[in-house]
Amino acid sequence: MVPRSAALLLAILSAPLAAEVGDLKAFFQERCSVCHGPDGSGRGLAGIRLGGTSLLDPRWQAKQQEADLITSILKGRGPMPGFRRQLSEAEARRLVAELMRPASPRKKP
Repeated sequence: MVPRSAALLLAILSAPLAAEVGDLKAFFQERCSVCHGPDGSGRGLAGIRLGGTSLLDPRWQAKQQEADLITSILKGRGPMPGFRRQLSEAEARRLVAELMRPASPRKKP
């Protein structure tokens, strides 16, 4: 029997490939949120089990270099698959720019 996290990963990897990704938000929701969570918190279905990184953590963000993140997205890292077949380098760069925007402060009611 295939573990559920492996089945999810296989489903993601077997999804149809796009020649060019026009909507990076949709790409993130379809491919990345399973581990990183729909909000980037790292609390996706497989992320809890696999240790999905919280993209919202300011301490984590401060340690990251844009080039390293682009490489991770395109080639993969640890349990994260690479997306070189789905994203161009320019698209990966735009995705990093969106992810690394500081979260806007939450207003108190």
